[in-house]
Amino acid sequence: MKTTIEIKIECKGKAIGTLGWFNSMMQDASFVIKEGKSGAPCMFLKAKNKGGDGWAYSFIAKKWDEREDPCGYLLSDDGFLSEISEGDPFASGFSNYPLTPACKIKVEEMIQKGTDAFREWWNNDK
Repeated sequence: MKTTIEIKIECKGKAIGTLGWFNSMMQDASFVIKEGKSGAPCMFLKAKNKGGDGWAYSFIAKKWDEREDPCGYLLSDDGFLSEISEGDPFASGFSNYPLTPACKIKVEEMIQKGTDAFREWWNNDK
């Protein structure tokens, strides 16, 4: 006995799931460098709040201060801390929810671009 299942995709052209969330968030988002909690400059992603009224700042990267514990962040060989894409029991991450594989790749690419831009600014403006 052979069974055939037909799948119709009616949302063609639109990302669904977490990739859809990420794409819609990134439409009005921008990278900004401003002081973080410690007073040191950091790279943030500035995006509209969930309600659309105001802005939210999500940490992306900063120069590592050796007095700080880098646990929960990615630490590059040249001393830059960057956010991880997904939270886990030890770190909050960019997203506190599991991401689909496609979305995780896009979030990691965005974090890398932000970190690279911050690194270039740090090395040229300091």
